[in-house]
Amino acid sequence: MKIVIVGAGKLAYYLIRELESTNEIVIIDKDPNAAMKFADDLVSEVINGDGSSYPVLSEACKGAEMIVALTNQDETNIIACQIAKNHLGVSKAIARVNNPKNREIMERFGVDRAFSGTRILASMIEQEIDFQGLRIVHRIKNSDHVLIEFVLSANSDACEKSMMEYKFVHGARVVVMAGENGETITPVGDTVMHAGNQIMMVCAQKDIEQIWKAMVQ
Repeated sequence: MKIVIVGAGKLAYYLIRELESTNEIVIIDKDPNAAMKFADDLVSEVINGDGSSYPVLSEACKGAEMIVALTNQDETNIIACQIAKNHLGVSKAIARVNNPKNREIMERFGVDRAFSGTRILASMIEQEIDFQGLRIVHRIKNSDHVLIEFVLSANSDACEKSMMEYKFVHGARVVVMAGENGETITPVGDTVMHAGNQIMMVCAQKDIEQIWKAMVQ
């Protein structure tokens, strides 16, 4: 996934260290010295410019799926997210809130999620970027299991098979499913899965890639 990060501070640095191995990252900052600290293997591109400027964002956001605004100015973070989502086709916008009173304003103006802590931010992003077409809905406390959501691909061997017939990855379990007309189905052994079904499943986090390949890709 391509992620655009606005603001080259310490928070951005530690976040990028967590994300750079599996994602394409572009960083934007007005301070050339701050921006150039990231001009190494950590990021794909460094842009010295105003992250709330349309010309700067239009170049940075080409092909991007997420923008994360981390500056210490809430106004900049709001504008960056609003431009990226409303005008540049970026689907997800996450922003740092410096003044908690501005959280409601951010959400009203198109920020999908606003945060005020590093750990919360990392968790938010992880839930959005795992695999195209599959997302983590919930992390089960004190467990290595997660609740995931996806739409069953027509290419999957699971199509037209019942819960009993299909061999799920390492004991992964479907907990709820939505049919084509939107009805909610609580699956039992003879429930048959069809292409296009929206599925929520409990699985071990380490098995997500295998499930994605088998049921979503």
